[in-house]
Amino acid sequence: MAFKQQLEGKEKSIDQRLQIYLKKGWTDTYTATSYAYSESFDKLNINAIREYLEDPVEYMTNLFNADYTIYSETLVESILREIDEYFMNTKENLLNAISEWSALFEPDRKYDELPLSTLFLYLIGRSISYEYSSLRIFLQRKYNINMKETVPEHDLSEIFKDINSLLGSIIIEKPVDFCKLFCRSLIEGLTDMQATWINTEKNITRVRMQAQLATKYILKSHWNQLGCSARCPLCSSKCELPEDDHTQHQATKHFLPAFVGFRNRNTGHPSLIICTEDDAYDKHKWAHSNDSNYLPLNEFLRKHHPSWLPFPRSEPSDEHITKMRAVWWKLKDELCKKFDMIDNTDPSWGARYGSLIP
Repeated sequence: MAFKQQLEGKEKSIDQRLQIYLKKGWTDTYTATSYAYSESFDKLNINAIREYLEDPVEYMTNLFNADYTIYSETLVESILREIDEYFMNTKENLLNAISEWSALFEPDRKYDELPLSTLFLYLIGRSISYEYSSLRIFLQRKYNINMKETVPEHDLSEIFKDINSLLGSIIIEKPVDFCKLFCRSLIEGLTDMQATWINTEKNITRVRMQAQLATKYILKSHWNQLGCSARCPLCSSKCELPEDDHTQHQATKHFLPAFVGFRNRNTGHPSLIICTEDDAYDKHKWAHSNDSNYLPLNEFLRKHHPSWLPFPRSEPSDEHITKMRAVWWKLKDELCKKFDMIDNTDPSWGARYGSLIP
């Protein structure tokens, strides 16, 4: 029964491991937004960039689902391997420990008042080292048996802790004979359990864990890993904050407003500056496509998108500018067609950035 409980415990650890994976993978290591950026713009993966620009939440959902599927399959197989190894290691440790214990005694001698609990204490090993010392003293004084001072490395406490309280008071007069019978019984029992596991229960457990990981309840409970769905009104970069009722949105990586159709109201030329640059504040005015009232950046946001204030003002890195321009050069024809813009991109961009994306 105790052995079975250990196997069930390994299976039940799946939820705790899932929580750790989500925390480390989708909270501590990166937010969904930064992960989506790294998998698309950062890698200059043009198809992924198209998906991001079309709908970043859907793109991140697909990323999460793909990552979650791979992790789920890996986790299930990892737990099954642990159970396989647990069978083998437990059998080996048990037989070795019982053999060590048996070797302490003379085969033909009867030992008065030797409780079975002494064997169980030896099998429990290093988990209760203080009791091991008491056991050494007892055997030396009572039977002149010298156990080694070093506590054995094995630890079978989870299997024998309950058995000891039930059977520990039984007296074994001939421990060597008892150990032979005990080993034979253990080998038969564990072999039968292992065969049942391999032939039947392993696949049942696999299906059960897969079903648990695939439930809508689990996915729904971790939906917040994708964070807030709001997008920058100037460039469509997704808010990177969690879905926690915040009142001010935030994005670290901003894009070219032309990616979502912003253009000069008079010429129709695409807006090819990053929306946090000084030029976005000083040289451009902003309005929605159906609005003729163009406003400075902060006034535009204050009137139409106050939740994006305060808006960052900083010069992007050369690397970020390079990536944005490389993406634009690759997508400019389709984006100009989609948003009815007139392309006036500096031809030198082709020589400088055109080869960065195949």
